[in-house]
Amino acid sequence: MVPTTKQSFAAILFSLLLCSPLQSMAVSEETDNSSEQQAGGAEDSGAAGIESEDELDELERDDRQVQKTSKEIEKSLEHVTKKADKGEKKKAKKAKKGKQSKKKYAKEIEIGEQAHRQIVSQFGIYRNPKLQQYVVDVGERVAKLSSRPDMEFTFTILDDDMVNAMALPGGFIYVTRGLLAHMNSEGELAGVLGHEIAHVTERHAFRKQNRAKAVNVLTAIAAITTGQYNTVPQLSDLLSGPLMQGFSREFELEADKVGARYMTKAGYSPESMLRTIEVLKSNEKLEYEQARKENRDARVYHGFLATHPDNDKRYEQTIREAAKLNQEYSDFIEDDEFLDNLNGMLWGKSRQVGVVRKNMFYYPKLGIKLAFPLGWHIESGRSGVVIMSSSWDAAMQISSRPIKPDIEPKQFLKEYLGLRLREGNDFTVADMPGFIGIADRAPTPFGLKPIRIAVLFDHRRGQAYILSGSGKRDLRAISHDKDFIGAIFSLAKMSGSDYKKAKKPKVKVVRVEPGTTYKSLAADSPIPNYAEQKLRVINGDYPNGEPEPGELVKIIQ
Repeated sequence: MVPTTKQSFAAILFSLLLCSPLQSMAVSEETDNSSEQQAGGAEDSGAAGIESEDELDELERDDRQVQKTSKEIEKSLEHVTKKADKGEKKKAKKAKKGKQSKKKYAKEIEIGEQAHRQIVSQFGIYRNPKLQQYVVDVGERVAKLSSRPDMEFTFTILDDDMVNAMALPGGFIYVTRGLLAHMNSEGELAGVLGHEIAHVTERHAFRKQNRAKAVNVLTAIAAITTGQYNTVPQLSDLLSGPLMQGFSREFELEADKVGARYMTKAGYSPESMLRTIEVLKSNEKLEYEQARKENRDARVYHGFLATHPDNDKRYEQTIREAAKLNQEYSDFIEDDEFLDNLNGMLWGKSRQVGVVRKNMFYYPKLGIKLAFPLGWHIESGRSGVVIMSSSWDAAMQISSRPIKPDIEPKQFLKEYLGLRLREGNDFTVADMPGFIGIADRAPTPFGLKPIRIAVLFDHRRGQAYILSGSGKRDLRAISHDKDFIGAIFSLAKMSGSDYKKAKKPKVKVVRVEPGTTYKSLAADSPIPNYAEQKLRVINGDYPNGEPEPGELVKIIQ
């Protein structure tokens, strides 16, 4: 039979009383006194059996102390037992609520669970127990005051640098690591979670007005779980649809309005939601500016931003109306607690081949480093790196491939890469043999162009390092050839100190000292592109704000 909590504590109390120093002392003294009485009976019969007044007083004090200690332990036991019972009741209540919720919302939960597995597989979960629990606590505080307080919500941080939040039927809510890095208070987090919770409580994926979109989502989910990819949309269709890009303008505005009510009831100011939208809009503006300069499509994910025109007074008034529900804010919110939880969070892509510090690219997996011209921009992906010139009219690509021991560098370029070399020479860099030359036509970011090509053999690792450079307007000559050659010959093996520099960048929260500017913070930042602007964005000071002395700001180190 397993003892109950009360029985266990009662046994502990009994043991404590038996082992109490005061009790032991009292028993010991009584035994000693008895022995002394027997021994002294022969010498002084008149004193036999009579204890001194001092001894009696001392025993009485000891007895009172034992009784007091006993009562204190009993009181502590009673408190601990009540707390344990309360915890057990709370756990049982939560389990009961979970069962009822699953039964009531079975269909929605089934759909959400199926898609949840795919979302986690696609993006991965950011493993930070403290931050994860913090997000759960804030989310549950808002969710329990929603129109579905009996629904069991699941809050997950996705290990991705995109700036996005998502919601699935059944109460599955996601925030990305990238989105958290752009927030500056618990209220802003509550605003985003309230918005996503509202998508679930208002059943936006199932509403008649959005029927076609909902059918596509459900069909895509069915395809994912059954493996029937040939006849229905695949996961990419789901991720590029309402899950990633948001719902219609009507539903996004409704999610804001309803979400603002939820967060206000939970004790957060709706002004936080307006601040969040302002920061996300700043990030979106910077992304569009970058995309225009880089001649590419903008990578923006959450479509609800498109529903919020700049300086929309009617929208702002709608959100502020929620303030009437609760005039007392932030009583339970610790100042700076949110930023403290972000301290040390990973920044940037979780799956990339290397790390950039200023104009140096470190590739820890292969143990090499390479310098590129100042002002050039770098994009690091899973399989390689592309470095673009400051004017976006030249590009250098770096990748690696395994090699066989019996092949020469020039032969490798011809046979394995299929290049037609018009000139070139053998060379050695960092004790690695290689070949450098020019190929007539090869695939580049600008189409088929002539390229500066080099390959270096690392026989110890069994890898070939391939470096190629091309220009947007190159026809036969290569306009940035000196830059490409300089970068190729800068390649070197990484030292012990290089590996320390090549650690993945993280968010760090610091207190601003007098004279600090975003420009000075950007100078020491590993952010490869637009560091100054990005630091302004994540701290809510875009486009030209500056940090105040004594203020906490996020930097990237």
